[in-house]
Amino acid sequence: MAERLLSQLVATWTQQTEVGFILGDPDAPTETRLIPDPATGVTFRLRWLPHRELRTDPHELERRGILNPERDEDLLFRDPRDPSGLHCFLCPQNIAICHPAEALVPVRAGGREWLAGANFAWLAHNHFTVLTVDHVDQVFDRSVLAAMLEIHAETSGQFRVVFNGAYAGATIPWHLHLHATTDAFPIEDLTPGREVDYPAPLRVFPDTAEGEVVRYVSRWEERDPEHHRVNVLVAPWHGRAAVFVILRDTRARNAAAKGLMGGWEVAGDFAYSEKRKQFEAADLATVRGALAEITPPAVRDEKE
Repeated sequence: MAERLLSQLVATWTQQTEVGFILGDPDAPTETRLIPDPATGVTFRLRWLPHRELRTDPHELERRGILNPERDEDLLFRDPRDPSGLHCFLCPQNIAICHPAEALVPVRAGGREWLAGANFAWLAHNHFTVLTVDHVDQVFDRSVLAAMLEIHAETSGQFRVVFNGAYAGATIPWHLHLHATTDAFPIEDLTPGREVDYPAPLRVFPDTAEGEVVRYVSRWEERDPEHHRVNVLVAPWHGRAAVFVILRDTRARNAAAKGLMGGWEVAGDFAYSEKRKQFEAADLATVRGALAEITPPAVRDEKE
């Protein structure tokens, strides 16, 4: 099973690249800056990914065959809670209409049916958005954690799996989805015992502590249901799978020197597609400052 899912995802990524569904060339060298942090053992990574700017250009996406120019907007499902009025980009029926070239891989995990699609505005190699077949809210619970752990295990530990809380990296809060990639995250090099030195509020749990993870997240979110969220990463950590949980607050979504901070950024990987000068000028103080800036007010208050 593990080899099958792993090979399916890798083959789909290759096929989607070959047909031009993936923006840019993911196999080309990426302009990268590495910034070691002696306090944690993490080497933060900053990358210049200008292809991501094309994701907001519908005419260019149509020209490349990524977006269907003959799509019928009247057939697209829109969540009535979305103030933008845009259709849900993650509903399978909308994907079929808007992106007929997208290949979706069925995945059953955590007792749910999911579909994994190659992210055309990729942040990493083999970057997939893993979305639920049903249109349900972006809420973290035991079944979501189980799905993350199963996807990681069923890809022989090769795919890291990310959950972004609503308005804490996830910009589509009304459709449950994960991200997965084979690229390692800088936070995986965190020295055991140095979690407290990480500039964002972090706890690391063994993959066997599902109940403890769920209780920890639930206690945090119940303290302030309106604002408290989490970013969660399942990834290898010093020879075994681990669950990284970073506490978030919807009132501290952005950092002045970076902008929106999601699961990639809190795991030490800063992707830039605009503001070239910020990318060139960033140093360790910038990175640590950005992570400290998105620390929830409640956590800051407890430290003071």
